[in-house]
Amino acid sequence: MENQILLNISIKKEPEGGYSVICTDLDVASQGETIDEAIDNIKEAVELYLESAEEVGIIDDVLDRLGLTREDLKKGVSVPKILKTEIPVRLAG
Repeated sequence: MENQILLNISIKKEPEGGYSVICTDLDVASQGETIDEAIDNIKEAVELYLESAEEVGIIDDVLDRLGLTREDLKKGVSVPKILKTEIPVRLAG
């Protein structure tokens, strides 16, 4: 079974159209024309970021930022996090 972790993301509707999305845990960003596309794109961007971190030898630092170790991943330790998005709020006045 594949290891999975939940990461925080923030999605923002852009004035010129589409949505920007950032994984706030890793400072990885992407975008999409729809919310679903933006989420799919950030998943892919994060996976590529983690693969690259492994290749260049900084994966331990990245995992440390997430509060994880390689041993945690081997044991299948899950770290629950809250998925969050930005929402428009109407201001009075």
